[in-house]
Amino acid sequence: MANDAVEDSRAAQPAEPRLSDVGLIGALARLMADHQKDVVQPKVDAPKAQLIKVYVEDGQSDLIIRVGDDVIGRYKVNVAQPKVVVDCDNEAALNEYADKHGGTEVVIQRNATWEKSLLRYAKYDEDTGLIIDTRNGEVVPGLKYEKGGGPTGGLTWTWEQGDAGKKRLMRLYQEGKLNHLLKETPELMAGPRPSAENAQH
Repeated sequence: MANDAVEDSRAAQPAEPRLSDVGLIGALARLMADHQKDVVQPKVDAPKAQLIKVYVEDGQSDLIIRVGDDVIGRYKVNVAQPKVVVDCDNEAALNEYADKHGGTEVVIQRNATWEKSLLRYAKYDEDTGLIIDTRNGEVVPGLKYEKGGGPTGGLTWTWEQGDAGKKRLMRLYQEGKLNHLLKETPELMAGPRPSAENAQH
């Protein structure tokens, strides 16, 4: 009886989606995000220019957005606050003032170009475990060897043959051949499906 209960609970749990299906959903999400960015971002940015113009002309610095009596949110023009800053055209005078009042310091640090060059010529010696500067054969202290090959935590996505992959995926999407996957991701089905012509842009 106990085994029957365990088997029933396993059967009730949905199977984990295949990696290829998860990857396909990810590709479709990228396609939709690219498409929506072109369509949506201009609408997101639209109030900015008009509100800044109104601020310059009339001094109105905010806009409250309402639907009936319900406040949805507000836009506010960001304005620079008054402050004292260094006059780049007269820094020599400020430097003299700083010298007189203890406001200067000497900073010694590694030259970034030198360090980049050193790392290019540095080599890990497998036998000794030391890092060698191949230009002069000296052991370089303060460097360590990190073995590669582990995942970095990021992924790189590349559409097949430029935009050919985008067009193929859009065609499959429009033909409904991905609907079996999209049942679990309704956010990718919201709104009208973009036309094939839009997918090419």
